Amino acid sequence: METIRERARELLVRIGTIDAPLNCYVAIDDDAVLRDAARLDAIPHGERGPLHGWTLAVKDIIDVAGLPTRAGSSFFRRDPQHDAPVVAALRAAGALVIGKTNTHEFAWGVTTENPHFGRSANPWDPARTVGGSSGGSGAAVAAGLADIGLGSDTLGSIRIPAALNGISGLRPATHALSLEGIFPLALGLDTVGPFAHDVETVRRVYEVLTGGMVSAIAVPRVCRLRGGGWDRVEPVVTAALDDAVAVLRAGGILVDEIRWWDDALMGAVATVQQRAAAGVHAPFFTAHQHEYGADVRARVTAALAVTESAERAAREIIARARTAWNAATGEYAVALAPSVGMEAPLAPVPASFRDETLPLVAPASGFGLPVAAVPIGFGGAGMPLGMQIIATRDVAAAFSIGQRFQAATDWHARRPPAVSAGAPDATTHVRSAR
Repeated sequence: METIRERARELLVRIGTIDAPLNCYVAIDDDAVLRDAARLDAIPHGERGPLHGWTLAVKDIIDVAGLPTRAGSSFFRRDPQHDAPVVAALRAAGALVIGKTNTHEFAWGVTTENPHFGRSANPWDPARTVGGSSGGSGAAVAAGLADIGLGSDTLGSIRIPAALNGISGLRPATHALSLEGIFPLALGLDTVGPFAHDVETVRRVYEVLTGGMVSAIAVPRVCRLRGGGWDRVEPVVTAALDDAVAVLRAGGILVDEIRWWDDALMGAVATVQQRAAAGVHAPFFTAHQHEYGADVRARVTAALAVTESAERAAREIIARARTAWNAATGEYAVALAPSVGMEAPLAPVPASFRDETLPLVAPASGFGLPVAAVPIGFGGAGMPLGMQIIATRDVAAAFSIGQRFQAATDWHARRPPAVSAGAPDATTHVRSAR
């Protein structure tokens, strides 16, 4: 039987072979990976954890002992001596940390086009975006360069890469998991969560992160969100959602269509995000303003101008929207919606992509709700499409529907043809943690 160390060496070779054009990883210590793999091999069978030997890619805002945390920045760096609690939990369960993955600068963007560490490319078509800001982790899982990934989600940063890379992911409820050892974007909106190919694996990782089992519950009836921005997505996304609904109905789940949309919500959530992010970046900005990339520099500049009264007004808008949301969805445990309104666009991604995508992910972020993200098909350019399974109360409901859907479909089993055929054919490339 192949050992974890042997598998790790093969994976490092694979990364050395195919990651250069994808740019998923920004820091790997090969020697440390192989040492940790040997440690896992030495654990007696009866003492092995639930993730024993699973390979893990970690977004580079999350601390990993022995690797720098750069947060996609040209000037920020910390060299942690300890793992962030979420990484420590996965490592204790047997996960093998491979390295740190690329992110949009300071996790503030939806493309992972990073001016300092380069652009991460979509494994299905490297000319197209991976989404963001957790694009490196999402692409690493899609490309077979890790079994599982860790990302963060403030305004869609797990859900967007999951959709565009054809994998599954989870935005846990806000405050569900520790954010210690994670560079913040906007505390109060930030959350950290896993990627994997399938929802069952995502659930298992989430159980390790929470230290408890997710209840197995039956969800006989769900709703699909219609109206407003939900209906302004491209026809191929609407058709894929139609098909996903048909699959659930064929499996005995009632799916009602309800109308709910709030045009003011996106701006309000953005205002709250900006106020929180301004507090993070104000200490850096005077000294390092010109070291930021142009897009994030503009966002920080705008955020620093947002007033306390504007935030107060924004929170009132969010509260009113939440009341309307509760009235519309209250009898349902799950609401279905598009994750992204189109296939992954070609890079460089136009500004319109951000403007059209963020309103779709803003409700769950603004309300702090857990969301499972699943692939639901492909568009005309052969790029993946995704669906949000928004739990109105309990994350267990999102897992239940996600697993039911994936038991009846194989979208999550599809792999990018260009990378699935790539075999290791090079010696291990020893990387330094830059």
